[in-house]
Amino acid sequence: MDRSVRTAASADALLACVTRRGRGIVRKTWMLLALMTGLAGCASQLPQHRIMLDGEPWPLDANGHIVTGTTAVFTLIDYRGVVVEACIEQSSGNDALDKSAIRRMAAASYHPEIKSGFPASSYVLTPITFGPTGTKSAPLPNIPEGERCETQPLPGISAAEVAAAEGKRVTIFPTPAGVVPDVGQPWPTDMNGVPINVDVYTTVLVDKTGHIISVGSTKPNNYAAFNAMASQAIAKMTFASSDVEHWTVVGFHFRANK
Repeated sequence: MDRSVRTAASADALLACVTRRGRGIVRKTWMLLALMTGLAGCASQLPQHRIMLDGEPWPLDANGHIVTGTTAVFTLIDYRGVVVEACIEQSSGNDALDKSAIRRMAAASYHPEIKSGFPASSYVLTPITFGPTGTKSAPLPNIPEGERCETQPLPGISAAEVAAAEGKRVTIFPTPAGVVPDVGQPWPTDMNGVPINVDVYTTVLVDKTGHIISVGSTKPNNYAAFNAMASQAIAKMTFASSDVEHWTVVGFHFRANK
């Protein structure tokens, strides 16, 4: 074979080899690009573990979307503006959101209620809405004041702090005759004649030694027998000593059944 012919044949063979390999490289390159594009698309669908304001991971549903909802927290704020007790009045339906609501309330500081010139402990109902930026806050749940959850001390709050803020908590049951103790009046009933359960809260101004200076308002005030019994009981009470004169709250839990 002529040398020039052999050279041309070798060149053709080399070109065919390069072309075959080039196609392989192109195919692999397109496959790699497709894989990267696919991964990018999938990555956008992966759960994005957002962080809530208290630093805890935001709970996700089965599809990787953030869980939303509103938790209503009932708190006892003492005369210093510190949350000492709390409970979940209305759940968001998600335990992580409810716990976050409690932590956020506990971490915040508040201006205490001022009553007749003195700081006062007070119960506050607060809705906390969890959702994307711009989500509107939910309204307060319409729950009668005497039927709200019973607050519990928060972690890190001492018994003395609770005592100073809470004042006292007393549970009252009817006598065997079905009357309110000490006042002798019939235990109140609802419109169907069923004995009712009610929480009555009375504010009391206490001096530094824990003695009563004056008694303020009572809520609710539409049960004369309960209010009369609460007034008699408070007149005999003394309270925890503190660094300032302040209003405290006495809670009477009237329960029809033990």
